[in-house]
Amino acid sequence: VAIDLSRGGAKFYLTSMTPDVLFKTAKVSRVNEDVKAGFQRTLDETRAKRISKYLSENKIIPGAIILSCQYPEKLDYDKEKGTITFPTQEGLFLVIDGQHRMYGSFLAKESIEDLKIPICILSGLSRSEEIQYFIDINSNQKGVPKTLRIELTKYLVEEDSLDGTRLKLFEDLNSDENSPFYGRLSSSQKGRGYITHVPFEISFNRLLQISPLKDLDYDKKYQLINNYTLGVLKNLKEIGGEQRLYQATFFQAIFRVFEKSCSLAITYNGNYKVEAFESIFEVLQKIDYDAHSGTNEQSITNLEKDIFELLELEMRAKLTQQDLF
Repeated sequence: VAIDLSRGGAKFYLTSMTPDVLFKTAKVSRVNEDVKAGFQRTLDETRAKRISKYLSENKIIPGAIILSCQYPEKLDYDKEKGTITFPTQEGLFLVIDGQHRMYGSFLAKESIEDLKIPICILSGLSRSEEIQYFIDINSNQKGVPKTLRIELTKYLVEEDSLDGTRLKLFEDLNSDENSPFYGRLSSSQKGRGYITHVPFEISFNRLLQISPLKDLDYDKKYQLINNYTLGVLKNLKEIGGEQRLYQATFFQAIFRVFEKSCSLAITYNGNYKVEAFESIFEVLQKIDYDAHSGTNEQSITNLEKDIFELLELEMRAKLTQQDLF
């Protein structure tokens, strides 16, 4: 069964194929194999295997594989029956878009009975037109922003799982008027003054799996994170730098010293109260933030290193002040 959607100079048919027929008739033209005429990217086997696994879980990929018929005279469309026929000939079609779905479906065919893949067939294209279609399709596709993908997973994860806990923290910290992050965590907005899911996930996926957070129930987790951040924020306000808390570089750096800071809070204050963290993070007032203006991984690491070293110096200073004997 096929639908004729032709218009203009090229023929255009919408149909379906089994992975076997698709694999026998379609070829991929790759740049690394044919520098002059190739235009497809090298196959990513891992990606193809992920698609195969996805299909094997009885899920559907609705996007059609786009093919260009290399021998238009061998396509026969019956308008009355609404069918299209063609010989099972190697190289009959050239893949314009969907090589990973093609290979993924072929890998999945053994575990799925009667698997069929949606196909768009273009016929009558020149090589330059094929390349132009490839460029147009891949240039105009816009991927879903990572922060939105993370936000949508809240409908899919178990409530008590790592992802579920992190997503709940994100939502609660953003909606609690007593939180330093009230209205400052955004699932979609990027720009100054907001922390999105991406740096939040990077920071908390690790912290939620280690002490002290992993040993606490949800309410205590939330309270510790809130107290910690309030202690940080109060010191930033002293130097008029409270906006730094909502910059991804500072946010990630300050939570990379979370373990050390919590250890210091218990050692010298015996608790995780706001006042304990406020005292510890007085060191934030000594940092030359003009020297930390970058946003890449190295910038985060450098800022983390400066904070950590100041915390170490603070620890040594307090040790010398204690009456050990």
